[in-house]
Amino acid sequence: MRPNPVKMLIGATGPALALQELLYGFIMELIFVTAARIGILTYGDATGLCLMIIGMNATWGGIDAIVFFLINHFNYRMYRRLIIAAKSDSDSRESVTNRMMTSLDGTLIDTLSHDSKRKICEIILESELESDEGVSRDYRKMVFSSIGCFIITLLTVVPVIVPILILDNPKIGLDVASMLASVLLFFIGYRMKDYCGVSGWGMGLFLTGISWSITIIATFSGG
Repeated sequence: MRPNPVKMLIGATGPALALQELLYGFIMELIFVTAARIGILTYGDATGLCLMIIGMNATWGGIDAIVFFLINHFNYRMYRRLIIAAKSDSDSRESVTNRMMTSLDGTLIDTLSHDSKRKICEIILESELESDEGVSRDYRKMVFSSIGCFIITLLTVVPVIVPILILDNPKIGLDVASMLASVLLFFIGYRMKDYCGVSGWGMGLFLTGISWSITIIATFSGG
């Protein structure tokens, strides 16, 4: 069976991170497109505008990928040090447990009661740390996730620059690029309905609306 590139990308980053990168990509492009449509951004020709869009997305996609890897790398090392310290020093166990509980905010475990979260942290402290091979495997996953972030951000330029390049009328090209980006944002939100646990139509409209709100604010504020 032929592998699905889309599923591979989402598998590398996870649905939440993939959605985040898609939003980053489309919003950054829409800022340029909107600024060009209303005359705030001047450009020589369609190719020049597209190169600016690609360059911006590639730059910020790369920055985001590097920051994502570094944050995960440092957090991973910190958690290992905390667990090792708690295992070797019983006096630090309580402070480590409290710090671990704080780090779980915003995760699946955050839906549990305070006592249940503490119990899970205590179980973690009693558990055996993974081997060096497991550490290497985790680092490889971080690298693949970072690369996936960059690729997803860069792929969002395709539906935006294609109409700008192929249509002779620059204004129509920019209008079509805006419409395509809006339609894609809606369907991305719609497809995320199962992950988010909300109505597909509601999620699609919300995602499109919030993206355009950010785009308009950023365009007129110099973002």
